[in-house]
Amino acid sequence: MADTSRFPKLKFCGLTRAEDVLAAIEIGADAIGLNFFKSSPRYVTPVRAAELSCLAVGLTMRVGVFVNASPREVAEVLASCPLDCVQLHGDETPLWLEDAQGLESLRSVKFIRAISWRGLEEDSRNLFAWTQTPIPNLLGFLVDAHDPVQRGGTGKTARWDLLHPRPPEFGGLPFLLAGGLTHENLLQAIQTARPDGLDIASGIESAPGIKDLSKMRAIAKLLAS
Repeated sequence: MADTSRFPKLKFCGLTRAEDVLAAIEIGADAIGLNFFKSSPRYVTPVRAAELSCLAVGLTMRVGVFVNASPREVAEVLASCPLDCVQLHGDETPLWLEDAQGLESLRSVKFIRAISWRGLEEDSRNLFAWTQTPIPNLLGFLVDAHDPVQRGGTGKTARWDLLHPRPPEFGGLPFLLAGGLTHENLLQAIQTARPDGLDIASGIESAPGIKDLSKMRAIAKLLAS
């Protein structure tokens, strides 16, 4: 059984099909991402997500990706689709998690905060707010390429060169590296950014939301070598 409380080392995100969930589990992904952002080409309805979630229970971490949804809206999804972790990928502030603590279904859920890191003062202020607030259920961060419209899954790469040495604003918390990762650039990304884990969506696809088994296996093989 997978330990779904630990920070994932490999997360395959934007899964929409049962066969891709089963493949991710077989390959050994520590987490799968189910996208609840309606503007995303990888969006899944709560009903469909519940079917996919049931395939992964106890086998890999089930992460729900939300963009500017209220705590109550997230709780409504969790009522029909069990999740181990919620990824906040919008403009949420630490006050979001304070409000979430008022809802029983969200008190035991882990959280990952998605950020962009360009070394700007704005980025520092946003990250400082999260690291200076005691948030016991915050597992860490996900660093993605900056895109205020699509909110991830763009195929664009983040600024790897700005992530090592690790910025002090991260407060010592671990981070997943996302954004345009493929088996061609993965080793360079790891060597440059030194992340604690990887989040891959477009780099393992034949089309948005349709995963390519050979690409998934190529990623896993690289990490195992």
